[in-house]
Amino acid sequence: MTSMTRGLGRRGALGLAGVGLLLGASGVMARPLDQVLSTRTLRAGINPTLPPFGTFNDRNEIDGFDVDIAREIARIMQVNLEVVRVGSPDRIPFLQADRIDIVLGAITRTPARALVIDYTIPLHTQTMGVLTVEGKGIEKLADLDRDSVTLVQVRGTIGIPWIEKNAPKARMTLLDNYPDAIRTIAQGRADGMVDVVESVVIPIRQYRNVRWKILDEAIDSTWVPIGVQKGNYTLRDALNVVLFEMHKSGFVNATWEKWFGTPMKTPVPLNPMF
Repeated sequence: MTSMTRGLGRRGALGLAGVGLLLGASGVMARPLDQVLSTRTLRAGINPTLPPFGTFNDRNEIDGFDVDIAREIARIMQVNLEVVRVGSPDRIPFLQADRIDIVLGAITRTPARALVIDYTIPLHTQTMGVLTVEGKGIEKLADLDRDSVTLVQVRGTIGIPWIEKNAPKARMTLLDNYPDAIRTIAQGRADGMVDVVESVVIPIRQYRNVRWKILDEAIDSTWVPIGVQKGNYTLRDALNVVLFEMHKSGFVNATWEKWFGTPMKTPVPLNPMF
């Protein structure tokens, strides 16, 4: 016990332990805004297996919508951008361990995630739906709730709790990334997946001989902000102002159309109150 905790006594020490819990699962404190500015570096976690949010370009560098967004944020903040590769299962642990300052990659805002990380204002929206293949007998959401249906899901994504609640009879195969999940469906080893439609429309194009189908019946429209470590309010508040200006200038929508080839289905409303 340090001299500081000896002076506080047992109750004070327990209070410090409680503060430690607020620093994230790893107990590592995030870099606040002043440290980001003083080091002149913003570390952005981006998933390169989720095109066009993140993908590898011809130079084997991570590129995509999220990189363009992070690069513009860094430009406005007058700092350098450091892109850190993350995957869906480890993106939140990376944030909690202070290996990154912000995380992108379609990190949908959910109550469960809001308990462990903080969110900025929304960056974009997405539509959650079902990807399957013609001939599987999946015509509506209710058709998923059968023990003959196998769904492949990426660990750490929002489709998993939805299936557990709404299609408990379906079997689930969990994988670590989207390319493997899409390949599993294309090879007939799974009947489909529940996920963000915008996350799958690009990857499925490489399988030209597969008769892909996205159900017309959408599950939900979701808000997708940028994630920061729990309690890192100085960085979050600055990012909110930066993102508002990027929405106001049209940069976000223009970047979306650049990578997706179509406008955002549900535009983010411009709201100065946050």
